[in-house]
Amino acid sequence: MLPKWCDKYSIHNKEIDEQHKKLFELAANVEMISDKPIHKGQIKFLLADFFNYMKEHFAEEEKYMEKIGYPELVNHQKIHKSIIQSMIDLIQNIKSTNDLKEKLNIIASKWLLEHILREDMKIEKWHQAQLSKKDKKTNLGELQEFYEYICSCADKIHKVPYDIHQKIQTSNTNYKCKACQEAIRPK
Repeated sequence: MLPKWCDKYSIHNKEIDEQHKKLFELAANVEMISDKPIHKGQIKFLLADFFNYMKEHFAEEEKYMEKIGYPELVNHQKIHKSIIQSMIDLIQNIKSTNDLKEKLNIIASKWLLEHILREDMKIEKWHQAQLSKKDKKTNLGELQEFYEYICSCADKIHKVPYDIHQKIQTSNTNYKCKACQEAIRPK
């Protein structure tokens, strides 16, 4: 079950928060139809609505990041482009209505909400630190979330940043351990 919008997901910008609420709502609609019989045309309509709103939101969010001087704007833009491209790739490879519903559910839960819950919260943490001036040494590296991956090496844990984790989870991309040359996998 997808999380529901609550204030802890706020970035304290009314326009962006309203857009995030709408994206949570669209994601809930996607989840709701994922296990119900539905006409392909309805799914395509929902997909187009979701895709267009997501692109519009990303553009607004990037303007906001630029306005507040967010130092990771360029990286965040790359993540947005990656999400949009991955969505386009998924859509182009749809085989059936069930496949379409499944992929739409992946887009809603894996990419979009995970992006809001992780990456967009970094914007808020950084912005609040700047506003409070209490912690002038706030480092975005401290805000970076890492995922643990393993390989064939004994007792070796690979710390994988969110953007790489996202690529591994949503595409056929493999990353190999430099020591054993095996593809890493979630722990």
